[in-house]
Amino acid sequence: MIADLLKKFAALTRPSGLPTVRSNGRIWHLTEAGVELFGPAGPPIERWMSDGTAVVVKTNPSRTVYRVDLPAGPVFLKHCRISGPRSLGREIIRPPKARLEFDNARELLSRGLPVVEPLAWGASDSVWPGESFLITRGLAAVPFLDYLERTLPTLSPAAQRAARRRLAAHLASFFARLHDAGVAHPDPHPGNLLVEVPEASPGSEVIRGSVVSCGSVVSCGSAVSCGSVACSACVPRFVLIDVHDIRLGRPLNWAESRDNLALFNRWFQLRASRPERCRFWRAYRRSRVTLPGSDAARVRTEAKEVERQTHARNLRLWAGRESRWLGTGRSIRRIGCGPFRGLAVCDLPEDFLTGLLADPDAAFSRPDARGLKDCPTARVAVIEMPTPAGPVPVVLKRVNLRSFLDPLRNLLRRSQVLRSWVNGHALRDRWLPTPRPLAVFHRFRHGLPAEGYLLTELVPRACPLRANLRAAIVPLARMLRALHDRDVSHRDLKAPNILLAHGTDPVLIDLVGVRTRVRLGVARRAKELARLNASFVADPGVSRTDRLRFLLAYLRAGPGLGVGWKSWWDMISRATTAKVARNRRLGRVLG
Repeated sequence: MIADLLKKFAALTRPSGLPTVRSNGRIWHLTEAGVELFGPAGPPIERWMSDGTAVVVKTNPSRTVYRVDLPAGPVFLKHCRISGPRSLGREIIRPPKARLEFDNARELLSRGLPVVEPLAWGASDSVWPGESFLITRGLAAVPFLDYLERTLPTLSPAAQRAARRRLAAHLASFFARLHDAGVAHPDPHPGNLLVEVPEASPGSEVIRGSVVSCGSVVSCGSAVSCGSVACSACVPRFVLIDVHDIRLGRPLNWAESRDNLALFNRWFQLRASRPERCRFWRAYRRSRVTLPGSDAARVRTEAKEVERQTHARNLRLWAGRESRWLGTGRSIRRIGCGPFRGLAVCDLPEDFLTGLLADPDAAFSRPDARGLKDCPTARVAVIEMPTPAGPVPVVLKRVNLRSFLDPLRNLLRRSQVLRSWVNGHALRDRWLPTPRPLAVFHRFRHGLPAEGYLLTELVPRACPLRANLRAAIVPLARMLRALHDRDVSHRDLKAPNILLAHGTDPVLIDLVGVRTRVRLGVARRAKELARLNASFVADPGVSRTDRLRFLLAYLRAGPGLGVGWKSWWDMISRATTAKVARNRRLGRVLG
């Protein structure tokens, strides 16, 4: 806060030395390139808005980003708004957000670091805080997140492998350069980076991980040191954006570098393989100039520190985001019609949702409905959901009342469908496989939530776990290890609650028994694995070798847990025997 106040004082007392223009109640500060591009009248943003020249690229309550195509080339206009008390307080104690980003970008450029070029910033010609604007020059680049999620998957497998090697090496060099220059981004994630990846020439082809262009193999710097060979024309270039809150100072020491890398690694720890993260780390460590010590033992120790710090930060992030699934936001909205009220994802087709809320029970009797379950406690069916791309099958579940006290219980604690809704989103947030929940609602009687309804996506090409258990043993073990390592407990981990998508990919369903933010010790883990093992006690097709293969795959899928596999085997065997005896005593069938 003190640093923000000092920046505010400096902004009020020290002139920027840039040309200024007053226009339409705003004051604009322009660089030389901005004066040359916009002229003495300043940026005509009202005209851009009225004639459609400004096209919205991204919007949320706090800001809107426009792309403006001018004769001299595209520019981007960021409109920063005050969206609440917190942002108002920030605008009072610090300079406008647009000015912070403008000044930081100029400072980064002066240090020779890749950042978008600022052209102008403007704010209301008043002493009171309000909206502000930033204009930057457009680049022939795309958001790194868009490239990873949309462009990269379209490449051939060989081209993807080569591209991943190049990206890891050059991204590591980019971060090493930032940290050596004393730059720490407080919110480093792929969405705050732009990447420019020139395409190889039309005659290029990938051979054994190398890009062959014009009949020759050309190496591309640091990519060679990571074991890959790439065409020099395909070298990716990274550019930093959203720099209003970066920290500038001396080169980052190890603790500061570790913390910043852990923030960046949160996204990649779930989506990039361990060899890819290792490749990034080794290239980063080789590229650091100001960080002392580079012996192999120290590099391995530091890599483990980054991974542990990343995991701890992810656990805190997931725990803090769970409340969003019970409120409204960018992805969740409240719904209601007659006696039915609940929540739904924002991209659910409105016509389909309106028809479903009008009479959800009628959906089970539709001609296209395919019943999956019908018992006194619940009814489940697959129905068709119309979309612009064609009908999509979804699963509708109704949980019936088992007692006249159930509505009161649903009022005092989360109902079964509400727990499944929250747990489904929480598991997907942790990158664990489960169908996406689409809507949840209750029929209200006398102000109390009665029957509950849950709409989810359908598991693609699903089959029961028993149908292909032997092929799914290792994927299942790795998935359950990730489940436990991410502080998730499944107290009803039985075979019917696991489906196989595409024949071998395990997917969790029926999440009523799931608990999140639970630190699982060895005994608790063994008890949950025993519940799954009990499902196959009487199955002659599951041998002791299969059980051992599952256990070893579970133990090898993460850090050591301090107990040998024989002790695990004994704990699971004893818990399985106790579970079987208890079910026999209560007259329950093992699932």
